Amino acid sequence: MHFNDEMEQLVSTTHKIEIQQTGDQFVATVPSIGAVVTGETEEAALREAERAIVARMIEEAEKRKRRRRGKGHTVA
Repeated sequence: MHFNDEMEQLVSTTHKIEIQQTGDQFVATVPSIGAVVTGETEEAALREAERAIVARMIEEAEKRKRRRRGKGHTVA
């Protein structure tokens, strides 16, 4: 898979975010990445869930970059 193909796959990936109110806070769950975050408002919980998704995407990109380096590929 080439870099552009990998980027297209990341950009087109969708994640379901489930939000529930528990007491005085909201809990957002992203089952596809195993993330559970909280926020004082529904919007704050959604924002934290989005951050968790982006953090996972960055983590996966860094893993791929390290694997390519280990296989002798050069990465700019």
